[in-house]
Amino acid sequence: MNSLVSPFFADVMLGLMYLMVAAALGVTAYSVWHGMRTRRKGDDIINGVPAGRIGWCVAICFVVCLAVTFLLGSSAPVVTNGVQFTNVFWLKLTDMFIYTSILLILGCFVSAIVSRFRS
Repeated sequence: MNSLVSPFFADVMLGLMYLMVAAALGVTAYSVWHGMRTRRKGDDIINGVPAGRIGWCVAICFVVCLAVTFLLGSSAPVVTNGVQFTNVFWLKLTDMFIYTSILLILGCFVSAIVSRFRS
């Protein structure tokens, strides 16, 4: 008997996952579009804080982080459920998401600790 049987509702769960990802991308795109349309020119500095510059720096650093973690990702073949995956792009992309997630979580922990002991 084959031990690699898919779960009962695997197709339904995959469909819901694709639907949620599409909905999240749609809401994100709408939010960016709406923010760009309603943003005024004087919103760059709020209470002496250069919010516009900080926003651009965060976005650029995030894209750089994605690019660096993609380049550092492994392209070694992976065997999962008896199937060998050898597509270099998808292997590097998977590592990119894993490494970027780890870096963002560590950044949240460090910023929480620094802000806790700063005041």
